Amino acid sequence: MAFIKIDNVGFEYKTKVRVLKDIDWNIQRGEFHSLIGRSGCGKTTLLKIIAGLLVPTNGNVAIDGAQVLKPSFKTGFVFQTPNLLEWLPIIDNVLLPITIRENKTQQHVEFALETLETVGLKDHSNRYPTELSGGQQSRVAIARALITQPLLLLMDEPFAALDAMTREELQIDLLKLCSKRGTTVLFITHDISEAVYLSDKIAVMDEGFIQNRFSINISKPRENKVRYEPQFNDLCSAIYRSMKTIPIKSRVDPQ
Repeated sequence: MAFIKIDNVGFEYKTKVRVLKDIDWNIQRGEFHSLIGRSGCGKTTLLKIIAGLLVPTNGNVAIDGAQVLKPSFKTGFVFQTPNLLEWLPIIDNVLLPITIRENKTQQHVEFALETLETVGLKDHSNRYPTELSGGQQSRVAIARALITQPLLLLMDEPFAALDAMTREELQIDLLKLCSKRGTTVLFITHDISEAVYLSDKIAVMDEGFIQNRFSINISKPRENKVRYEPQFNDLCSAIYRSMKTIPIKSRVDPQ
């Protein structure tokens, strides 16, 4: 049985604009899937439904056999911007998903420090968000999403605002981190190269449908040099060509 089962999911806003149209998608435990497509094609709407932040108009989503009806602490979410609370030190930003439901313990603090260490920021635990670079803030956001030890990590263009070098560093760290923890990931990006480097499988979305699917048969762990190999470039080209064949129509969903 698929770890994530998306069955005939559709979504319509109150304006009667239909954004998602009968999406079927199965994701196995521990896989890294990317969802790419033009702006406004429904990617973020689908991610919010999987997260339990929106209720589908039709169909349903199940994670580990349980239907998604509301947000769960077993699902972590990393947004387009880190959304850190500037008045809290880094350690308390990471602990936020814990402290909003229970009192933090020393065990929680120790695990938060361990999680910060995995993203290379343990020595920054008492600093404040304004003292960190954009890349460091993104690392904190990832640590915060992982503090509840989620089975599923949903990521909505988390590296889009970063420079190319920082993006590559975070991509490498993310793969190592998810591989170590066995985390299942669904990652939204506009960057085809980023999707190919990170993913086991890629879905191309347009006008509320999943139009194409690609399997990325490049062995893991992946070193940075794989980006310059012919197989990698061939995959990027194939995905780009598949997107070029999709006609550009009016977009209805700003996400």
